[in-house]
Amino acid sequence: MEIDRAEGVLPTLFKGVTYRSRTEARWAVFFDVLGVSFHYEPEKFTLSDGQWYLPDFYVDDWQAFIEVKPDNDEIVTEEAAKARLLSKDKPDLNVWIAMGAPHPAASPIILLKEWKPDVPVATILARAENKYRILEDRRDEGIYWLQADWEPGAFARSFAIGGPGSSTDHDRLPMLHRTVEKAFAAARQASWT
Repeated sequence: MEIDRAEGVLPTLFKGVTYRSRTEARWAVFFDVLGVSFHYEPEKFTLSDGQWYLPDFYVDDWQAFIEVKPDNDEIVTEEAAKARLLSKDKPDLNVWIAMGAPHPAASPIILLKEWKPDVPVATILARAENKYRILEDRRDEGIYWLQADWEPGAFARSFAIGGPGSSTDHDRLPMLHRTVEKAFAAARQASWT
């Protein structure tokens, strides 16, 4: 059965930019509230197989290209090919896939740099510890982290990705806190007419 990728996709205007879908617009709201510098469809790449690819976002503060896909493993599995090839062609770039709209209880980010191109996307998606969520540093306003849970009750793996703030040297884990909490709420509550 073929998936209708156009179902529910509505071009959406936010702050003068028309995003191809509401999900992309919700990510723009999220980035905006976080205060990170981002660009929509900033650079078109010609991939090694001759195809062209236009990633959805580039976040300056994280030095990452982010491809937004619906929260649907089948669609992500089929459509991640170009993002994965960009990651292979340009290993110095951070290429991430964001699945679905930003949500505080979800871990929707996949870091393609962590995976060899021959590892099937379905294998990556099958395990929760391969998906990251965005959190905030407790002490350093404007510094963000990615965190993945190994398994329920186990220690999380996390690392700083940066942001517009200044980082201090301390040993505390990130959390769902102030700015990130506001950004998730704003993305969830955003409405367009």
